[in-house]
Amino acid sequence: MADKKEFDKGKIISAKRLATIMKDKRKGKKKFCFILGSGASVESGIPTGITLIKQWMKELLEIATVDDICNIEATIKLKKKLKFDFRKDILPKWENNEPIGSEYYFDVYSLRFYPDPTDGYYFYEEKFSKAVPSFGYNALAQILSDGLGSNLVITTNFDSLVEDALFIYTDKKPLVINHEALAGYAADFSIDRPVIAKVHRGLYFDPLNTPEETDELKGKWAEILGSIFKFYTPVVIGYGGGDESLMRCLENPNVKMENGIYWCYREKSGLPDERILKLITDKNGLLVRTAGFDAVMLALGNALAPKEIEPQNVGDYLKKQCDDRVSGYEKHYNELMKESLEKDKSGKSKPESESEREFKEDTKELDKRVEDTENRKPTDELTAWDYFRKGNRAYESKDYDKAIENYDKAIELNPELSEAYYNRGVAYDDLKNYDKAIENYDKAIELNPELSEAYYNRGVAYDDLKNYDKAIEDYSKAIELNPEDADLYYFRGNAYFNLKKHDKAIEDYSKAIELNPKNVESYYSRGSVFDDLKKYDKAIEDYSKAIELNPEDAYVYYFRAFVYEALGETEKAKADEEMYEKLKAEQGD
Repeated sequence: MADKKEFDKGKIISAKRLATIMKDKRKGKKKFCFILGSGASVESGIPTGITLIKQWMKELLEIATVDDICNIEATIKLKKKLKFDFRKDILPKWENNEPIGSEYYFDVYSLRFYPDPTDGYYFYEEKFSKAVPSFGYNALAQILSDGLGSNLVITTNFDSLVEDALFIYTDKKPLVINHEALAGYAADFSIDRPVIAKVHRGLYFDPLNTPEETDELKGKWAEILGSIFKFYTPVVIGYGGGDESLMRCLENPNVKMENGIYWCYREKSGLPDERILKLITDKNGLLVRTAGFDAVMLALGNALAPKEIEPQNVGDYLKKQCDDRVSGYEKHYNELMKESLEKDKSGKSKPESESEREFKEDTKELDKRVEDTENRKPTDELTAWDYFRKGNRAYESKDYDKAIENYDKAIELNPELSEAYYNRGVAYDDLKNYDKAIENYDKAIELNPELSEAYYNRGVAYDDLKNYDKAIEDYSKAIELNPEDADLYYFRGNAYFNLKKHDKAIEDYSKAIELNPKNVESYYSRGSVFDDLKKYDKAIEDYSKAIELNPEDAYVYYFRAFVYEALGETEKAKADEEMYEKLKAEQGD
């Protein structure tokens, strides 16, 4: 086993870096597949195995004594279905409020649903029926269906979240492999539609959920997955390695992963266990620190499908799909109604005059309903997202007051819409109403504590109010959520500079330059700090680099001239002053 303390930290990357790696490799026709575990379903309303263990333990101890449970355990063990001892291994952890890990899942499941474990399927069915694909599943659906070859999901889950997302957000119909008898289709690399391989079957195909059923992969899954990993680089999300069958397949030294494996883990929970760390080392893989499934899919979506995951574009797509379906349904309904009425008109069951009169009245009403549908005003039934998009369009036209008015209406219809608060804050920011902007950023953060942009913009607002300490707090939080964003370090550096904390400012500007070596402002600002510290050689070095990157920026020549003057290099100072004057004249300033 690999020791966590000795694990090579160079093998840990951010989700944003994973997104960049995937983007670069896909240009070279490299294919990726996704391995999803139960952790990928949490944000969609499906509890993790750990959560279910807690629920089932509570229910177990409410309906049976410990002695009863142990008697049941003894009966089950006669069939070799349990791995642990309830009284010795599981109960002490429960009584001491210690975590009961996923390795105990099957034991607790078997005890809770004794004598018929299939009753647990009804429990799953109830949970899954209420689940709605979270944000991340749209990003996943777009990547699976973009035609670039990363079209495969391998999952131990029974839920239908992936296929639901594909039906909702794309026009691609997936091939869902719900049984090991169909496993061969997963290795048919000529299939370009999304493929969802459920290695423990789907919910309605007698899913495998007991220790003996999941101890080894059924059918030819192990062989097929081995062939898949030769061509697809696996990206593991929401899977903790608790499923023995899949984990053994991944660990198998005969299973070759030519391009390694990327294993995502929740940073807040710490490094995965030693078994996973050893797998990463053995397979030349990398760990990816994330804040969860939605967070890593946001990073991938921004890199691989930015337009497709943008809320306004998603809203427009869904609205068009809905409008088209309603329009088609209504048209068909009206045609059938007219056809029915025409038959009534020609029938002999009632007097001709009455039939004709009713036909005219009914067709008149139908024509009116069709006309009303076609001429329906957009504002009659606008949703919160409609107002949100109207606000965005007004903002893009720089009509900030109109944008705020529409964001107000969006929030009135949906007070939980964090995006509306955030965008309203940005509009107030542009109106220089910083207090209102901060108030809206506060609410956006309350609703979505992982929204790094809200911390960043609130930091900028505090900056404008010269509350630099508060600004630094927010920039630091944004960096914690998005540590690869050069701009965040740059702005925090500015705040440190304003507080005369020169060392901190230099450190942040240097980090911004490391992340984005073409960031002109970072060189210029770091040069200003060195200038302040009278480290003139370093100041000139940074000002010169800024000029190299942007030779049209008059002010950098202006400030470099001062430094040359301080060093007594009057000719160079004069040359910079002349360049400054020349550029100002050319630019009309």
